[in-house]
Amino acid sequence: MILATKTLKKLGDNHYLSINTISYTVIMVKRRYIILSLLLLIAINVSAGDTLRVMQYNLLYYDMNTSWCTSVNNNVNQKDTYLRTITSFYKPDIFTVNEMNGSVSSVNRIIDNVFNVDGSTNYQRANYTGSYLVNMLYYNTNKLALKSQTHVLTSPRITDVYRLYYKSEELIHGDTIFLTCIVTHLKAGNSSSDAATRAQSALQIMNHIDKYNIDDNILFMGDFNVYTSSEAAFQSFISPTNSGVKLYDPVDAIGHWNNNSYYAKYHTQSTHTSGDCHSGGGMDDRFDFILASKAIMERNSGLGYVADTYWALGQDGKRFNQSLINPTNTSLPSYVLNALYNMSDHLPVTLKLYVEANPLLSSGTNSTGRGSIRIQNPIDNTISIWSEYDKPEEVEIMLFNQLGSVILRNKSILFPNEKHSISAAGLASGIYILSVQSSNISYISKVIKR
Repeated sequence: MILATKTLKKLGDNHYLSINTISYTVIMVKRRYIILSLLLLIAINVSAGDTLRVMQYNLLYYDMNTSWCTSVNNNVNQKDTYLRTITSFYKPDIFTVNEMNGSVSSVNRIIDNVFNVDGSTNYQRANYTGSYLVNMLYYNTNKLALKSQTHVLTSPRITDVYRLYYKSEELIHGDTIFLTCIVTHLKAGNSSSDAATRAQSALQIMNHIDKYNIDDNILFMGDFNVYTSSEAAFQSFISPTNSGVKLYDPVDAIGHWNNNSYYAKYHTQSTHTSGDCHSGGGMDDRFDFILASKAIMERNSGLGYVADTYWALGQDGKRFNQSLINPTNTSLPSYVLNALYNMSDHLPVTLKLYVEANPLLSSGTNSTGRGSIRIQNPIDNTISIWSEYDKPEEVEIMLFNQLGSVILRNKSILFPNEKHSISAAGLASGIYILSVQSSNISYISKVIKR
């Protein structure tokens, strides 16, 4: 019996030990779960942002009649229907065009008949320059506003320069992201004199970029009418200016595009093998482009090219010297392909841009409702924090890397509406998470170190 009691006690001790071990394990698992949950929330915060859809399109004598493009074979009412189908499918936030008739009624038609239909009212247009086959920019006012517009007197058509800004919560503080869209339609033709005219226009455009110090987010788009990347015009675009600005092909498809099956998936002209208003010959030229600045390609000024989104809409790479719809094309719904086929002899070029949702100034939340925290963002060598509370707050400031490790910890007193600065000189460029905590404050925000 004594032995049985001892055994029972021993078993009991082991049992109690097992419970303690399990309890400790549960606590550790819970802690890890909480940490993982916080890291997941941080990851979600880092990835928060917006997307801008961009489309560049040669509209083929939109609302203009010629001896070969008439109201019969290029009817503007039908074109409005085709274009509405295309844009309703892709939903561009920025829509730039070539070959628009230079008149108020013509440029307004797309607002009234294509975008602001079925109750929509959120699209506006820029102003046009010139009077014959002008460029135009349309934009989604829910996301963007037009700050300014100018132009470059290129020949035979004017090049337009539009400066947009993104509508973010930070606008009340005067901060936002800017984007310059440069839209051109260079001289057509494959003669040496045509190429020389294109080269001259290219120099004028790049000199304009230099002169006005446009060195941040740039999209350069349009119908370039170039046959190969070795053309002087194209070389001007992809070579550094005196101030170091150059443009990049997002798909890096540099080469001899004309009548070359190797570049079939990048060809934008012609959607027809034969035609009267539409050019014939099938898809064998890459005339239409969207080039981007280094800032966009490297995402260092609030905007970034979204990888693998550059596309000549409807191009499946199987169109070489063929039409858009023959042989069978399954890259898009048939109704969209038919609209593209009938709308123009060019395909629109599209891409997406990622936008940092709160690029320059972030606001925090708190448990008392007495104020908020603001930070300057992106940062260089200093983290600047402002408290909008009604009294001083003793806080703990922590900076995490994307793995969740604390790399900076600082206990400070934040005084109302006074800047508090912390050195960030030793931090590598990248994305971090800033936490400001106290009994009244619980603030978390992503921080971008440039």
